[in-house]
Amino acid sequence: MHVLVLMCDHHRHDALGCLGNPLAHTPNLDRLAARSVRFENCYTQAPVCAPARHSLATGRYVHAHGVLSNDLKPRPGMFTIAHALKPLGYRRFGLGQMHWTDHEADTGYELHRAAGGSWLEGLPSHLRHRYEWETQGITRRTTGGPGPRTIEQHWGYDVATQAVRAMEEAVGRGEQFLCWVALPEPHPPFYPPGEFYARIDQSAIGIPPQAPDGAPAPHPSISRKQNEWAHLTDVEVRQVIAGYYGMVALADYYVGMVLDALERLGIRDDTLVLWTSDHGEQLYEHRLFTKFVMREGSVRVPLLVSHPSLRPGVRSEFVEHVDVLPTICDLVGAPVPDGVHGRSLAPLLDGRGCPDGWRDAVFSQIADVQMVRTARWKLNVYGGEPGELYDMQSDPNEFRNLIGDPAHGETVRALCGRLKAWESSCA
Repeated sequence: MHVLVLMCDHHRHDALGCLGNPLAHTPNLDRLAARSVRFENCYTQAPVCAPARHSLATGRYVHAHGVLSNDLKPRPGMFTIAHALKPLGYRRFGLGQMHWTDHEADTGYELHRAAGGSWLEGLPSHLRHRYEWETQGITRRTTGGPGPRTIEQHWGYDVATQAVRAMEEAVGRGEQFLCWVALPEPHPPFYPPGEFYARIDQSAIGIPPQAPDGAPAPHPSISRKQNEWAHLTDVEVRQVIAGYYGMVALADYYVGMVLDALERLGIRDDTLVLWTSDHGEQLYEHRLFTKFVMREGSVRVPLLVSHPSLRPGVRSEFVEHVDVLPTICDLVGAPVPDGVHGRSLAPLLDGRGCPDGWRDAVFSQIADVQMVRTARWKLNVYGGEPGELYDMQSDPNEFRNLIGDPAHGETVRALCGRLKAWESSCA
């Protein structure tokens, strides 16, 4: 079968119209979800771009592949899903914001298919200057509104167009393909085309609930991050949120371009389609925007798996991004490479019960910050020191940090043991 992986950047797990989110205008993703197995408890291996994408590509945890932050290179010998499918004769297209940190490394993809900056070079000078303003740090991270660029003047349009052309070429030659389409949207800046911004009813945007007065303080690193947005008024917060959901609608448009091509080419019934996001977006939960934290808004991500042979449904088991590579290998008949930390989701795709021995915890990491999350507990460790403990059953909003409560000392020690065992077993 053909394999199409659609990946958005910064797309929250709940930013889908089919989940009842009134701000999410996502008709194309909704129709894909209707034909998919949706995993409602999928977690990224890192709430930041490059580490997460390298885990998706390799099926390995962050501390194992070495990309602990956006500016670090992977360890030598990186083996990706593209390498795994090459012996089966697949054409391998890696398009868009793949975020490889070592541009000389062999990624397994056909490098001449990589999308570059030509879309930006083709903009009129006044729009290039506008884009430079939008992407300045403080503008990009703390503002949002209607943008002057059209649908065709965002990077995602270039990526989707290249993906369609690549699939057309492969089908025309009778070749199987792996097409990994890394759409840059809805990543900030949050300035979608004006008509997309206008769709968002700002009167329907509620300011997310915050920790009650008297709640224990979060880790100091969280408090420092909150300072970046402390000056925003409620109106400005709503403007940023509206800009985000306008970008979600734009990303959905580009997803539709690619999905429509499958139908037009007559290969939908022969194509395995997966959709996910590298990480989420805080959207002012905990008075934060963007990501870089181990809160649910950042680490919990969407995952859809669709093929006509699969019965649509919803699974609640814990799954991780490292599971994507072995799942694709399993479904297309490729050997799973040695050293992969994930496990195939195929047993969860047939509608049966949870297999014996399925994981009961998920893990995430940026640099020296690590998270372990079970059905009840979440422990965040900063530089080797436990910094936050949340009871996810009684406190799903992660408002009450229990790390200083002696009554939970044994829980902290047990979860630290889980982290150490994870590190040593997945080196």
